[in-house]
Amino acid sequence: MTRAVRASCALYKMLLFTYPGDFRLRFGCEMVTTFADLITEEWKHKGLPGVARVWQSALGEVFSAAVPLQLQRSIVVATSLALLSSFALFMAIFYAMTHICSGD
Repeated sequence: MTRAVRASCALYKMLLFTYPGDFRLRFGCEMVTTFADLITEEWKHKGLPGVARVWQSALGEVFSAAVPLQLQRSIVVATSLALLSSFALFMAIFYAMTHICSGD
């Protein structure tokens, strides 16, 4: 296995942290093995363009699978709502302060 293939596999393992923990436990090893097989074959037969296509697919999968899976978790929804409400409150205070200080 070349250094580039090993680096790709290591990066992919880190990318798996975008998936929920239970999903990683159930499918993580299989996903890493499949990715390593794909990267190795593409590197042998098509070089960098083949590897780039595998990565394009892997990154697309993050947005089509990992993000929706994470959004199903209640802690993610609660954190998102807390951040959005904090931002809205900050903007309201900022708006009020700028208009009070400017005399509007």
